[in-house]
Amino acid sequence: MTIILDWQEIFMICLENTPNYAGVYLSGDVHDLSMLHASLLTIIGEEGEYAGYDQLRHRVLRLCSDLEDAMVGQGEMVFVPNGIDRETISSITLSEVSESNVNFQMKVLWPELLFVGFVLNDYVELAAKHKAHYWDPIHANVRQFQSLIGECLEKTIGWDKFRLIKSYLTPTFIGYYQNYVTQYIDYLTNKFLRMNSEKRLANISIAAKRIADKGDSYMRIKRKVEIASIQQGIEWKEVIIVENNIEEIEW
Repeated sequence: MTIILDWQEIFMICLENTPNYAGVYLSGDVHDLSMLHASLLTIIGEEGEYAGYDQLRHRVLRLCSDLEDAMVGQGEMVFVPNGIDRETISSITLSEVSESNVNFQMKVLWPELLFVGFVLNDYVELAAKHKAHYWDPIHANVRQFQSLIGECLEKTIGWDKFRLIKSYLTPTFIGYYQNYVTQYIDYLTNKFLRMNSEKRLANISIAAKRIADKGDSYMRIKRKVEIASIQQGIEWKEVIIVENNIEEIEW
C-alpha cells in the first residue's frame, strides 16, 4: 500500500524550556514556522470578525509577528540531525549534502504561550461553526500546536501537577474567553518574570490555572481595568495597568 502525504499540511514544531523557565524555545524549519503562521492567521479571522475577540486576536498576532521575524533569521538558528550519516552521504553523488538541517528558533514566555493555547480552543470552535468544519486541515494544524504545548507543559511540571489542570485544556464552552481582560496576562507575566528560575518552574501550573479559571485575582484586575476605564474616559481595551519595566528577561 502506498501512502501519500500532503506535506503542505504537516509541520514539526519543537518546544523546549529555556534555562530559567521564563518560557520555551519554539523551533522549526522555514516550512514548519510558515505552516504554523498561516494556520494561526487563518483560524483567528479578520479584525472584528468575532465580536469580543479582537484583544485575543492581537495576542495571537504577537506570536505570528515573532514567527515572521524568526523565518527571516532575526532569531536564533540551531542545527538538528536529519538522520543521514556520513556513510550514506559518501554514497550520494549530490554536490552538497549535510547531516543536519537548519531550524529557526524563537522564545515565547510561558504565560503568553499558555494563554494562546487556551484561547485557540474558542477560535477552533468559532471557525468550525461559522466558516469551516472540524475536519478542516487548518484546525488539525492548530490542534497539533496545542498538543505540543500540552506535551511540553506535562513534561515540565510533571504528571501530578498536570493531572490537576488538564481539564482546563478542554473547552468549557464556546465563547468562554470572549471579552477576556487581557491586561491580566500582562499582570501575570510581569509577576512571573520577577521570580527566580525555581519559583517560575513551581508557578507554571499556577499560571495555567489562574488564566483559565478566572478566579479572584482575575476578577480583581478586571474591576481595576473597568474603574480605570471610567476614570480615564477610555475603552477598557486601552487601559494599561502594568508597566513593563523589566529591562532584560533572564530566559
